[in-house]
Amino acid sequence: MNMEAKPLQFSGAANADAGTAETPPAMKKSGRARRFVRATALFAVLGVVAYFTYPWLAARWTHVFLDDARIAANMIAVSSEVSGRIISLPVIAGDKVVRGQVLATIDAASASQELKGLEAQVTGVKSQQDQLRSQQGFVRGQVAAKLQAAEAQIAAAQASHAAAEAALQNAQSQFDRVKALAGRNVLSAQQLEDSDARLAAATQQERLTAAGILTARANLEVVTAEEAQIGVLDQQIATLDAQVEALSAQIEQKRIDLGRRDIRAEFDGVIDSTFIDAGEYVSPGTRLLIYHDPSTVWVDANVKETDFRRLTAGAAAQITIDAYPDREFLGEVVRIGEAATSQFALLPSPNPSGNFTKVTQRLPVRISIEQQDGLLRPGMMVEVSIDVD
Repeated sequence: MNMEAKPLQFSGAANADAGTAETPPAMKKSGRARRFVRATALFAVLGVVAYFTYPWLAARWTHVFLDDARIAANMIAVSSEVSGRIISLPVIAGDKVVRGQVLATIDAASASQELKGLEAQVTGVKSQQDQLRSQQGFVRGQVAAKLQAAEAQIAAAQASHAAAEAALQNAQSQFDRVKALAGRNVLSAQQLEDSDARLAAATQQERLTAAGILTARANLEVVTAEEAQIGVLDQQIATLDAQVEALSAQIEQKRIDLGRRDIRAEFDGVIDSTFIDAGEYVSPGTRLLIYHDPSTVWVDANVKETDFRRLTAGAAAQITIDAYPDREFLGEVVRIGEAATSQFALLPSPNPSGNFTKVTQRLPVRISIEQQDGLLRPGMMVEVSIDVD
């Protein structure tokens, strides 16, 4: 039986032949479909991500976000300007007050007594002035009378002196004639002696009247010196005028002090906190309470220096308040700080050791906001988005 020999085939060669075999069309279609589905899904995911992230990215590019801002207001601390005991404190935290309303009353009894004492001193000083003016009038009258009398005395002395001079001349003439006649032995020696005696008497009388003129003039000078007493009294009255002015200033100060015993509100507002109770003693500078005007509020924020260059005054801002997350408030940048907040730190760090850690600084920014139904309270946390586009 003839058997036909067949060549041996190896498995490797068979596999090679199989690899070179043509892929069926169905399998090619299914691979392309899977790749298309994967690409479509990827583009769809990228589209969804872009759809949801684009607004966030655009907002980050065109806005500056701050999440540590606060509502602020003018918090007015009311302090005592005088010393005394608080006798009334009619307000507590949360009370609304109007301008002119009494917030606290300080005991005024001691100040009132001091005021009365000063007024009594003024009355006493004015009485002294009246007394000096009366004395001045009396002295002025006396001096006027004495001046008149002295002038009359001078006039009388001058008249007496003139008469004495005339008598002296007459006695001198008689003596000269008697002497001439006695030399010719017409008159006796006794007559010459009598004439000489009359001449001596006339001379003495003239000297006496001349001395009377000097005495009268000396009396006039004495009266004139007494007239200077009027000027002394004027100076004393002027000194008392200065005392009255000083006491009047003290009285006015005491009246101001009394006016400060009733501490009143300077504007319509709301009480934030009180620090004392009725019955406590306070001194000048003691804080009594704090209040603010709720209609005037704003937002204080600190912006990073890397974002600061993007801000401008007047930029619009959207404000979200943590207490009212469902409401949005609008505002605008009204003031931009001129120095970083680190410059106002209580403990500045000059870095003397040379170790330095760079920290992004912040600068203050004020943003306006309108009060709505009294909802905005100082200290509330807010989030701010400032449009810098």
